[in-house]
Amino acid sequence: MKKLFPRYKKYMFHPILYKCVTRVSVVAVLMLLWDRYVSDGTFTMWQAPALLLGVILLAWAWVDYLRLDGMTIHHLAEEFKEMGKKKKRHATKSIVDYADERIVSFEELEPEERVFCSLLSNLVLGVPLVVISLIAGAM
Repeated sequence: MKKLFPRYKKYMFHPILYKCVTRVSVVAVLMLLWDRYVSDGTFTMWQAPALLLGVILLAWAWVDYLRLDGMTIHHLAEEFKEMGKKKKRHATKSIVDYADERIVSFEELEPEERVFCSLLSNLVLGVPLVVISLIAGAM
């Protein structure tokens, strides 16, 4: 496996940021739903659900790391994936049409770059969740 940091390119910042924002919102909703419907008061929102979701994100990052190394996970409907290739999108979908810097969306990245962006966004959110839950559990 090659080193990970030489794979990072400057144009990957925005896709990683967008993935992180999306995952933060999903994790926040899941933690609030846990606190509202599942919790019996034994654990706080920062103990059990944060640890569970952090471990899930770190496991997902591990799978992304293995995918960067060449390992594939076959899905049941993988042969149908090629049937629905990219749809034609409107040319002026970006909000920054007149900016000097061209923003690359996640769909425009190469498959290996997509996996790398997913790996980094999972690590950026998974590691703090696990650390916070371990600290909250120790208190």
